[in-house]
Amino acid sequence: MLLRFILIVLIIYLVLRLLGRILAPLMIDRMMQKAQKRFEEQFQNPYYKPKENTEPGKTYITRKGPGDQVEDADFEELDE
Repeated sequence: MLLRFILIVLIIYLVLRLLGRILAPLMIDRMMQKAQKRFEEQFQNPYYKPKENTEPGKTYITRKGPGDQVEDADFEELDE
């Protein structure tokens, strides 16, 4: 009885290990394809704007046009 139980557990372990060796590469490949697809979609986004060529060491300041709506932040004083 105990020998039969150990044999069944061993067979189940070996079958799962074999399936893992077969299915793991397929699952990893599928995850890689999904990640690659998401990465490509990110760069096809119309709101994605690549950085312009800039020279190292220089500082560039971009200003908003007069038509842009900018709200002021209200700060409150804290009593300690």
